[in-house]
Amino acid sequence: MSEAIAQISGEELTLDEYIRDFNERFWSTANTGGWKLERRQTFRQPESASWTAFDQGDWDRALRLIEERRPEMREYYRRIAEHGFEVRRLRVVERPLSPYLIWELNSLRLREEFGDWIRVIDADRLTALEENGPLPELFVIGPDTVYEVVYDDEGIAVGAIRSVDAAEAKKAIRFIRSTYDRGEALSEFFDREVAGIRPPGTG
Repeated sequence: MSEAIAQISGEELTLDEYIRDFNERFWSTANTGGWKLERRQTFRQPESASWTAFDQGDWDRALRLIEERRPEMREYYRRIAEHGFEVRRLRVVERPLSPYLIWELNSLRLREEFGDWIRVIDADRLTALEENGPLPELFVIGPDTVYEVVYDDEGIAVGAIRSVDAAEAKKAIRFIRSTYDRGEALSEFFDREVAGIRPPGTG
């Protein structure tokens, strides 16, 4: 792992504690913005109806369910805009794209339409940063909070490590921003690499 974002040290949170703490901090008036780094190529998201349809092989239904989230996404990003901050997300991709990633990029494309600033970067451009292992899954909130989200072996979120330290948050933001700036806008990547593709195993 890059020295720029060494293992987060802080308090271990259960999934419920993480969700509760994240929501409180995300919607706080102290939030100055969010930076997210996504590295894993496969997750399991049984809480998502669209993901469940994808996991069951029903691709057309998975896409319909993503589209049905438009009103929800419109309201979510309207609320973010009213709070006066932005969220930037860097999505690392390996080739060939995993079935999960094809699904997720379709979901992220909708978020991008409503105001999520998303860029994509190829994993092979990060080799020097991953000599000691893959980059972590990070979400930085506001001026001082960093979460390293923890997953089980199947890719289901089970909790997070939370650091409340302004210096560590600034370091994480600098790293994500510098890598984000090297990435490609999701819309461009999606139109070229993802649009119209059905994940293997779906019908």
